[in-house]
Amino acid sequence: SISRFRQFVPTMAIQRRSADPSTLAETLGPGRARAVHIDLDLTVDFVGRRLLGHADIHCVRNAEAEEGGAWELVLDAAENLTVSEVQVDGATLDRSKWSRDVARKHAVLGLAIRVKLPSGSPGERSVVRVVYETAAPGDDGEGGCSALQWLTPAQTAGKKYPYMFSQCQAIHARAMLPCQDTCECKVTYTASVCCPAELKALMSAVPVGSPEPAQQPDWETPEGCGKAWVRQRFEQKNPIPAYLVAIVCGALEGRRVGPRSQVWSEKEMVDECAWEFADTEKFVAAGEAICGPYSWGIYDLVVLPPSFPYGGMENPCLTFVTPTLLAKDRSQVHVVAHEVSHSWAGNLVTNETWEHFWLNEGLCVFIELKIIQSVYGDVESAMQLAGRLKSLAESVNHFGKDHNFTKLIPDLSGGLDPDDAFSTVPYIKGMSLFCLLQDLVGGAAAFEPFLKAYFANFAGKTVTSQSMKDFFLQHFNEKASADKKVGDALAALDWQKLWHAPGMPEVMPSCAAAGAPLDEAKSLADRWAAAGEDAGALAGFNKADIDGWSTTQLIVFLDSLLQDNEDGGGKLSAPACAKMAESYGLLTSNCELRFRFLRLALGAKWDGARESAVDLATSQGRMKFTRPMYRALLNYDAALARDTFTKNRNSYHPICAKMVARDLGV
Repeated sequence: SISRFRQFVPTMAIQRRSADPSTLAETLGPGRARAVHIDLDLTVDFVGRRLLGHADIHCVRNAEAEEGGAWELVLDAAENLTVSEVQVDGATLDRSKWSRDVARKHAVLGLAIRVKLPSGSPGERSVVRVVYETAAPGDDGEGGCSALQWLTPAQTAGKKYPYMFSQCQAIHARAMLPCQDTCECKVTYTASVCCPAELKALMSAVPVGSPEPAQQPDWETPEGCGKAWVRQRFEQKNPIPAYLVAIVCGALEGRRVGPRSQVWSEKEMVDECAWEFADTEKFVAAGEAICGPYSWGIYDLVVLPPSFPYGGMENPCLTFVTPTLLAKDRSQVHVVAHEVSHSWAGNLVTNETWEHFWLNEGLCVFIELKIIQSVYGDVESAMQLAGRLKSLAESVNHFGKDHNFTKLIPDLSGGLDPDDAFSTVPYIKGMSLFCLLQDLVGGAAAFEPFLKAYFANFAGKTVTSQSMKDFFLQHFNEKASADKKVGDALAALDWQKLWHAPGMPEVMPSCAAAGAPLDEAKSLADRWAAAGEDAGALAGFNKADIDGWSTTQLIVFLDSLLQDNEDGGGKLSAPACAKMAESYGLLTSNCELRFRFLRLALGAKWDGARESAVDLATSQGRMKFTRPMYRALLNYDAALARDTFTKNRNSYHPICAKMVARDLGV
């Protein structure tokens, strides 16, 4: 596994004190301090497209520096985060006592802030106030805070008020606030947020009280808003890594969908959202039965505008989700089951570095499928599994089966951007390993008590692959001693190979429980593939073929026709695509089905897909759809793909725009 001794490797003559290659903060070692709590005081400036205010960072001194060296707090910050003042314990520092660490400036990791602390004892606290503001995007949409997207009223459902939301995973929190932006540092936080009275702010924390009147800032009022401003307060009592700090501000309304859950969105769609996510409490209760008590108080969801770059983001107390889940049949709410699972895997117990991301996501998918099994049954869970295994094969083939990013523990040293490594590999390859471990110890009845013990033991802490392995073997030590079959199986595990071998896993979980629906989907796919361009054979297909089929079954059907890559193409001819679109209505279906069919159709060079493909690429910014859609368009018509992206680049979240630009070479 990745060595913890990395924290002691000199970098440009400055000792690096972190196990995490994706941070410039120095959380470990003598003479340094570690953040434990943050108080945020922020104002949302829609006109200037910035957050501004201060962060009070409560830090604890580590061991005393060698040879009487000075104490320092070293924070991550994006290069374009503007810092105007630093205080320590209420005293303003002159510039000789704090600096931006120019010697270690890095295009991906940012420009750290170094603050000299007064003398003290190990364990003693200080409060460092950093007065700052985030970077505003330019007129071309470039160069702003990478964590934030600012939407004009025209880009919202209501068309009247502006909207702002954050996305900090993986290492974008440092663009939104000065912090130790590494999973190995978990903090509690409070926040006070000022915004126009017509708008509501929400955060990854529990709201405290009602909005209070606030003084109007001395700058222009945003479009659609009056002169009144309000202050809203929040508190997160559980320690979290910085990537889970989240904020949204817009014309939001809430609808209660359970004893601890509300669904928030713009009023134009809030009732539709509440209907779609009515099963939320079932997911939370099922998660508790598998993992132990839910420790976050509330579990709210906010349905963001279409440009949100992910299906969901597990921000504590306030999961962010994409409106592409609004399928009008609750077929996509498994994403909520996934985000609920993060309440334990990721949020409560967190991977220590992004190299161990599979511990967050692989375990989360493993639990998610158990929740789906509990709420919707064995067949749905197994059909979902079939779709996940297909997506893993696509990701592995996209990178190449020997690529570093297809390992469970990729090497992210050298300043690699964790966004570049993002794929289904840690999710599905990680889930497959947990399925293997469960099978080896005797199945779910034997394994699920381990899950509860794991979350109880590491609650509020971070884990590495090694510490998970050690706890797993310790937990099953007695069973391994008493049961030779289990003992031999665990002794035979090659953990280093499981963690570091690239490509597909050697052992894949079984989808056998899917039964007839899986067989029917694959059989229909075989018929379409065999039909080719034969007009007589194609005439035999009609809407009755899929009567009563669920979206999940249709996904397996389309996946069976697609090649195992993310770019599109498969077993359909252009005439077959035209017939399928006519017979099954796939050009007007939900995003999951359109996404798959359009990749098939573009690969077959069916021109009837062109307009719908451009629409799907530009009407939303969920990277699961947007990136492969643009790559499929690139193979279909490179000029069309690049021109479409260039015209619409400003409509995407900065993370999505960055990744699509790389995909297209623009």
